[in-house]
Amino acid sequence: MKDPNSQYTLITGASTGLGKAFALECAHRKMNLVLSALPNENLEDLTRQLRQNHGIKVFYKETDLTNRVAVEEFAQWATSNFSINILINNAGIGGTQHFIDSTTTYLDDMIQLNIRAMTLLTRLLLPSLKQQTPAHILNVSSLAAFSPVPYKTIYPASKAFIHHFSRGLEAELQDTNVRVSVLNPGPIMTNSDVCKRIDAQSSYVKLSIMTPEQVAQIALKKMLRGKSVIIPGLMNRINAFFIRLVPVNFRIFVGTQIFKRENRKTRNYEGTRNRSKQPAWKQPDQKAAASRLQG
Repeated sequence: MKDPNSQYTLITGASTGLGKAFALECAHRKMNLVLSALPNENLEDLTRQLRQNHGIKVFYKETDLTNRVAVEEFAQWATSNFSINILINNAGIGGTQHFIDSTTTYLDDMIQLNIRAMTLLTRLLLPSLKQQTPAHILNVSSLAAFSPVPYKTIYPASKAFIHHFSRGLEAELQDTNVRVSVLNPGPIMTNSDVCKRIDAQSSYVKLSIMTPEQVAQIALKKMLRGKSVIIPGLMNRINAFFIRLVPVNFRIFVGTQIFKRENRKTRNYEGTRNRSKQPAWKQPDQKAAASRLQG
């Protein structure tokens, strides 16, 4: 039975990386939680830990949000059982490799998770969010949203969608109780995949690296204050300024130099991952949750 007096924060991709950091930061703030992640990602253990350590209500559902039916069923379950006042659309995947080396399954999963799942969950939960006061939506985009990025291609395009979708929805909802924020972080040290890609970068790029805990703390603080666009870290704000200042062709040139080097250093690793029957982020034995592959 839904308890109208208990509000919940819903976080997707909550088992690891930034999603887990969001869950821990929310728990520290005594916010009740509804968590989702792929099956076999130890979400039950995290739920138990949060309940015991913080004395809050925490529920979870394991599901694959690249599946449209699963998205709709998850939304129905969440809205039927909980009063959701904060939605954090965190689940997403990305990587660095030649477009032609990417499997069609990997590309399709990225589009379905980064774009479709985020859009549909927002739409399906919005009526419930409008019943809570105040209510917030936080969509996780990226600095990559501000420019085309060679060797990433789909990822920045999907993050640009999230960014512009969030700004447009914010304007639509300005006369309601629902506030919309979009988070545009730079590189985040999460799993071994992301660490490997970051290690292949220049010293300048490494200056903008943040931990998931740092990003989550800043993002929640600014979201609750109603900040529209959240770019955590001074270096990332400087980078965002210059990215939007310089001509797009120069951005593409610089991105090519940066990510060609990263792709060359990590190509053997990526090639091994993509020769498997399904993307690594879906393979339970590799413990690679969607949220961990952002960045």
